[in-house]
Amino acid sequence: MLQLKLEKATEAAKEKNAKTIAIQVPEGLKTKITEIVKEVEEKTGATVFAFVAPCFGACGVADEKAKALGADLLLHFGHTQFLGQHRIETVYLPLKYELGKKKLGLLVKKTAELLKKEKVKKIALCTTIQYLPYLSGVKKELGERGFVVLIGKGKNVEAGQLLGCNYTAVKSVAGKADAIVFFGDGLFHPLGISFCCNKPVFLVNPVEGTAERLKQQRDLFLRKRIAMIEKAGRAKSMAVWVSTKRGQQRMKLAMELKKKAEGKGKKAFIVVSDLLQPDYLLGVKAEAIASTACPRIALDDSSSFKQPIVNPGELLIALGEKKIEEYGFDELT
Repeated sequence: MLQLKLEKATEAAKEKNAKTIAIQVPEGLKTKITEIVKEVEEKTGATVFAFVAPCFGACGVADEKAKALGADLLLHFGHTQFLGQHRIETVYLPLKYELGKKKLGLLVKKTAELLKKEKVKKIALCTTIQYLPYLSGVKKELGERGFVVLIGKGKNVEAGQLLGCNYTAVKSVAGKADAIVFFGDGLFHPLGISFCCNKPVFLVNPVEGTAERLKQQRDLFLRKRIAMIEKAGRAKSMAVWVSTKRGQQRMKLAMELKKKAEGKGKKAFIVVSDLLQPDYLLGVKAEAIASTACPRIALDDSSSFKQPIVNPGELLIALGEKKIEEYGFDELT
């Protein structure tokens, strides 16, 4: 389960002598938002308000909005900083999953057995922010079992850390490894690894206590994306979407994609918003959407849209500018 400790938040508020505090939490923490507001208020004496708009990463940090509303401190839960300066004092408060020592030990044993069976000796180890505190321990235990474990350093992330739009940490050491081990839950990140690194990928899930090689999931995912790409390729009109979120404002890329689509005889125009919601496109005459924003929108939320929605690299495949063999996740770094 997620470990939520507010001591750091309240200590930061007191240290900054904040009078008005803004709080921002990820979707998975929304059920705790009233408790967080209440506790921070009681322990600091400050006026506290919380943003309830969806927040999926540090790219959505609401420092400008918080400043406009009179806050002098923003507490941003669930993510680490990867962007530049902020308009007001901002404290990042990453969350981590609580894993028992026994459970972690059994999982490392299971991982070692799987890697031995697959004849893997040297691995690149990576994870997401929620499990980052466990990475060095996993590396040590696997090392004691005879494996060579590499943890890469990436751009704007901690050592070994992955973001949905940033795989630089694992790519920095993938060439020296026999395989990649992703320590975390969900399929999005290991799928991304499988396309950016030409290596076997193993998924070690600390929530479910499982260790497996990623293969069938990748094949199924790619088949679905190929079908989406083909639909986008048949579209005669296209909306190229740009997000106003910091770190996602890729207007130059959008203009390049628009030009390429028009070069293939399609009608194309650029649309802009903070989030991309299906109802935002009501009345917009577009048979397909090319998103230049967070890659997860096109990949995870495609069923919410009536039109086929693709990322920049996928659009280039749809337009015949790239081959399907070059498929990879869109990165914002």
